[in-house]
Amino acid sequence: AVPAGADEVSMGTTILAVRYRDGVVVGADSRTSASGYVSNRYATKISFVLEQDFGINLSPPSEIQLKSSLLPHRDGNDDEEEEHAIPKPTSTCCICRSGSAADTQYLADAIRHQLLRQKVLHYTSSSVSDVAHLTKNYLNNDSLSASVICAGYDHIQEKGIIYSIDMGGTLMEQPEWGCNGSGSGYIMGYIDEHYPKEGEPLMTEDEAVAFVGKAIELAMDRDGSSGGVVRMYAIDRHGKKSILRSPEKYSFSSVNRDAMASLSKFAPAKRSSM
Repeated sequence: AVPAGADEVSMGTTILAVRYRDGVVVGADSRTSASGYVSNRYATKISFVLEQDFGINLSPPSEIQLKSSLLPHRDGNDDEEEEHAIPKPTSTCCICRSGSAADTQYLADAIRHQLLRQKVLHYTSSSVSDVAHLTKNYLNNDSLSASVICAGYDHIQEKGIIYSIDMGGTLMEQPEWGCNGSGSGYIMGYIDEHYPKEGEPLMTEDEAVAFVGKAIELAMDRDGSSGGVVRMYAIDRHGKKSILRSPEKYSFSSVNRDAMASLSKFAPAKRSSM
């Protein structure tokens, strides 16, 4: 609980995750603000905590490791070494962060460390559900000012999964889409209107990317705490794909150069005489 008299935690951001046919598309704005001051216009608010290889190449366990008690064994299996040598399907999961920048960065780093430790020591692959429940435990036990969305492709359920976790640690699975941050209230109607209704087929990847980009742009137009550029990732069973989108109103291609004001016709300022 927030102590009485404590400053209100700013959730100045817009994060959105939607399911599509092959996985999920996540997006966020890039503005980080401190009170009324914009401290970073190009911040990254999407942190990947579970990837195909964590940026490292794990070699199959040696004979000594296979005999270790730390590695699970199955009785009567003579092909353990071959099974460990075969690459297994893995999940790809990210955390879309809103709240205190320091707290959410610590949260993402701590979760990534725990998942990497588990993979190295036990040679097991975590799922998106594992990430969500680990995040929930951190928010339950630590006084962190964070409200996040865990989203990605789950190799166990073989589909895109979205979880929303609020500041108190409440975990909810979102069957279609999840949205959070100060800009989310401005785009709820747009999402309800344009996301496929029940019984309709899910969007393709291109449709989902266009949908997420447009929704975040609308939030940036209305929410003073959201701005910068739109960062998006399309996540499927093959991994992630990064997409960067500049809002149309800031694009030079959309500016009418004939309408731009010119200062050449303005008279120079007159100097006041003493």
